[in-house]
Amino acid sequence: MYASAVDMGVPGIRIDYYFTFDDEIPSRNLALRTYINRKKPILESVTPLTPLADWAEREMIEFLGVQVKNHPDPRHLWLPLNWDDMYTSTHHQEDTQSERVNTSPIAHPPSDNILTKHLSVVPYGPYHPALIESNYLKMSVEDEVVKDADLKLGFNHRSVIKLMERRDYYKDLFLAERICGFCNVHHSLTFAQCVEDIGDITVPKKARYVRTLLGEMERMKSHILAIGLMGDLTGFRTMLMHAIRIREDILDSLEIMSGQRISHGIITHGGIRNDVTPVHTDVILSKLQNLKKEVPEYFEQCLANDVFTGRLHKTGVLTPDVARKSGAVGPIARGSGLNVDIRKNLPYAAYEEVDWDIVTENGGDCYARMQVRMREVLMSLHICEQCCDVIRSAPSELVTQVNELPCGEGFSRTEPPRGELLYHVASNGTNTPDFVRLRVPTFPNVRIMLNLIKGSVIGDVPVIIGSVDPCFSCTDRVTTVNTVKPPVQGGKGS
Repeated sequence: MYASAVDMGVPGIRIDYYFTFDDEIPSRNLALRTYINRKKPILESVTPLTPLADWAEREMIEFLGVQVKNHPDPRHLWLPLNWDDMYTSTHHQEDTQSERVNTSPIAHPPSDNILTKHLSVVPYGPYHPALIESNYLKMSVEDEVVKDADLKLGFNHRSVIKLMERRDYYKDLFLAERICGFCNVHHSLTFAQCVEDIGDITVPKKARYVRTLLGEMERMKSHILAIGLMGDLTGFRTMLMHAIRIREDILDSLEIMSGQRISHGIITHGGIRNDVTPVHTDVILSKLQNLKKEVPEYFEQCLANDVFTGRLHKTGVLTPDVARKSGAVGPIARGSGLNVDIRKNLPYAAYEEVDWDIVTENGGDCYARMQVRMREVLMSLHICEQCCDVIRSAPSELVTQVNELPCGEGFSRTEPPRGELLYHVASNGTNTPDFVRLRVPTFPNVRIMLNLIKGSVIGDVPVIIGSVDPCFSCTDRVTTVNTVKPPVQGGKGS
């Protein structure tokens, strides 16, 4: 489920709820839209009906000051740690001294000896040697068992969404790539597909296969690194070193196609920018042959290590029913047996034309989630070989000309390595979008991660986090509060 709120000015604040039923009825979607008063934005919460709306409604509360009635947990996610309560005034009200939010210090002096307490609080972040990205995980621990866990975001923000609403559609492609360093192909692809949806643009065959090849290369490099990091978390650092070595063939292939190893800039509206010639595909196929030999050997070494498998088995178990009700996506959902994959449920690019199957496991634990990633790497190799064969003989047309976009809205969903990515773009007939909204796979999965942490042994927390493979660079937002001060009344002659 995806939900968003957009301030439309005079018409009011527009609320969108977008439901998908991929596990039950593939390609079946339901969109609900309503407008609420801009001066008194009040909305009845749907979180009691479906927990999928929890964080989405908290986002509305925090960013637009929407009063969501009967929400079970209306606390802020992104405001600073020392912020006691949500706004007492919103952007459409005058800010007076009596309405300003009271703050309190982040830390309080200890009131009791911690040794006399049975429950202790263990902070994890926001700046921690084990964290690449900043986030604050607070756990309440009793006898090495995590009784409660809470997450605080808001430490990584670059205002990308707001910048996208102020630049033209072609510059927005480069901004979309910079939302995430691991899923940059899928971010630019999903945004481009939104624009193509608005303009009713047909992408040439060769471009569709190149897009598919890029997406699967990105999936492999992300999954292999996630498996290597899991080895590091379980004390098998050699596994991480091998993962970095194996990924070089993938990065070399991406560089051959785009000229860049990280942010590729090859996808454009209506197709691709760079041609992939038969010479390129020959080199890429040779790289794929190396990967077909090295990757299975690497996975065998991982699974032959008793420490690695012992730490993952029966850890962080997510049942299929809970996964479905919580809106799990990506390897998290497929590791619990859910047949959910946008590439199959709602095919895009060339996924409907290549031979492949959805990879699922029924264990529901950390081991099952890593098994899904391993098997998906092998499946991606199979897809990449098919794409290279078609690209060699496909017509040379790379891009369809894009004219002025009409007014309208475009939805697009793709399947990055971590799960479903959704973009919602509205056009107002100009060369800049009216608004851009997106929901990244970590957004629903990190809620599930907190529930998996609760009840686990604290030593298993890094393993559970590693099996979810969250990306907080994609997920983060920021809230800006303008404190309006009355002008200074100067004396005569001032």
